[in-house]
Amino acid sequence: IFTVVPLLMVFFYAVFEVRADGSIHFTLTYLKEAVVNGQYLDAMLRSLEYAFVSTIVCLIIGYPLAFILANMEERRRNFVAVLFLLPMWMNFLIRTYALSSLINEQGIITKFFQKLGLISGSITGTEGAIVIGMVYNFLPFLILPVYTSILKVDRRVIEAARDLGANTLTVFRRILLPLTVPGIISGITMVFVPAISTFIISRMLGGGSNLLIGDLIEMQFLGNSYNPNLGAAISLVLMVIILLIMTILNQFDDDEDKVLM
Repeated sequence: IFTVVPLLMVFFYAVFEVRADGSIHFTLTYLKEAVVNGQYLDAMLRSLEYAFVSTIVCLIIGYPLAFILANMEERRRNFVAVLFLLPMWMNFLIRTYALSSLINEQGIITKFFQKLGLISGSITGTEGAIVIGMVYNFLPFLILPVYTSILKVDRRVIEAARDLGANTLTVFRRILLPLTVPGIISGITMVFVPAISTFIISRMLGGGSNLLIGDLIEMQFLGNSYNPNLGAAISLVLMVIILLIMTILNQFDDDEDKVLM
């Protein structure tokens, strides 16, 4: 009820218009506007770019962390796993505010990069700030499924590979990586989907200069340019794009399973 009904409502408002006299008319005007309008197209491409970059960064950081975590002794591992989970128990808005205080002009991270000579001003208001915000908020969503997949790998398989002369790189490439593909796919999905549709991060850290598709959707429902039909149409286009990307990712997962079999 709480999943299907809202989706049906989005579809209804995207292709049907309720006029002042109460009559309902089928229309593709709003879908055409969502696809053709350059402003929405630019925001969509920008959202895809930021989501893709943040997902790649999360994967680069998260996989080694998940591997280190999975190879700790059990008591220590459980403690560190709780540390990864703690930020997820906190409100998303509060986490983003906390990050904002670290990367603003007086923030610790900003001052550190300034001393290294990497930046001259504040990170806040830049594209990098948005990517940092996405990585900061969504990194645990990638670590946990990868960590779970690594734990499920039979250590005897790795020991057998080493006994047969495989070095560390070969073990990782031929055994560990293929066996953890399901966790990687799950982690990528759990990072990419919220990253492409987020709007709070871009507003708080990007200074409102880099509008994402989530920002434009929110404006149609809650902003001065109230137009739920157009907001629903943009949402529908976004859902179709996400479904296509997820379908492609699932194909990679299926191919890997066939190889392992």
